[in-house]
Amino acid sequence: MTEAREQELRWHLVVMVPRLLLNAKERQVAIASLESYLEDRSSIVRTFALQGLADLARGDAGIRDRVVEILREAGRNGSCPQVPA
Repeated sequence: MTEAREQELRWHLVVMVPRLLLNAKERQVAIASLESYLEDRSSIVRTFALQGLADLARGDAGIRDRVVEILREAGRNGSCPQVPA
């Protein structure tokens, strides 16, 4: 996902990847990629990245608290937050 340079491809990736059946390693890669997309120049990509993280958090209690905080900050700021490393 991180290699995608075309905006339209990123739009589609952030919507499709969270819907895939992923193993643990693939989920971690997807989560990291979606978090990096929170910094994308496209507001569509950032918004869909938030949605993708929320979708993944539904099935993964290990990331739920982090994603909830990212969503809260996005709601407070009206934009995507800086994601701590």
